[in-house]
Amino acid sequence: MLATSDGIHPGLEARLERVVEGELITRHVGGQGTFSTPAMIGLMEAASHKALHGLLPEGQTTVGYEVHVRHLAPAAPGSTVVVSSTLTEVKGNKLYFDVECHQGDKLLGSGTHKRAIVPADF
Repeated sequence: MLATSDGIHPGLEARLERVVEGELITRHVGGQGTFSTPAMIGLMEAASHKALHGLLPEGQTTVGYEVHVRHLAPAAPGSTVVVSSTLTEVKGNKLYFDVECHQGDKLLGSGTHKRAIVPADF
């Protein structure tokens, strides 16, 4: 049986900061490459999961099941990006997040992400 903890509520936030390097770069575009869309989405998922750190009942975790994101601007290799996630709604075991990615003041991507609380031993 799945249960949500009383500590999981709208307004929870998490943030990740990364240098665009290695696996975060797509190279098929030519030149030195650029920050890849799948990498941005992966960081958004990781930030959403991080927002719940320590709040899930024992034996439970979260998995992503839907992403709606627009990648609005490039980021060059070596630049720093900041991804943020804010929990906006909780419906049973379903969790809804607003996600964004910035490089300084420039918005690189934004959208929504949905996760579900599931048994950790699925």
